[in-house]
Amino acid sequence: MWGHIPTTRQTTHQSSKMLIRHINSRDVIYIQYNTSNNWFSQLPNQNWLCVLVSDDRDRNYLDEGISKIINNSVCCLCCVGKQCELVNDLADEEIAFREVNVDKPYLPDHDIMTTWHADFEEGVWFSVIAAYHKEVDIRTVVILDMTSGQRIAEIQNALDKAEHDK
Repeated sequence: MWGHIPTTRQTTHQSSKMLIRHINSRDVIYIQYNTSNNWFSQLPNQNWLCVLVSDDRDRNYLDEGISKIINNSVCCLCCVGKQCELVNDLADEEIAFREVNVDKPYLPDHDIMTTWHADFEEGVWFSVIAAYHKEVDIRTVVILDMTSGQRIAEIQNALDKAEHDK
């Protein structure tokens, strides 16, 4: 599926991370969420934005993904897919909970911006081309696919359009 795109593959026994593009001075990395592997060890820990793609995941998996993204100092979380609004709301709830919790669970020093996009292509375009953070220089865009690869073609098409529209 990614054959015509220059890619760098870094693989381990059960997980893979692919550098699929370099657009707008940002590396775009694809990570497929999978509960049977250590997918979150592939997340950057600075200067990054996450595009979380989800259509029908149970809340406990969404909560896990959101928590691990925050724990790795994401600066922006852009939600796309059928659950985009729900995922955005869950992320906002988790951030608010961490801000007021007496035990002070981890939050990065910078604010975390969250957005949701009902239009899949627009959400990917925004993430790769337009997203800006006043405190963090976004160098990496991670596309975290929580659809078991069902949206790979749409991700590729959205990246094609973003690359040509920049």
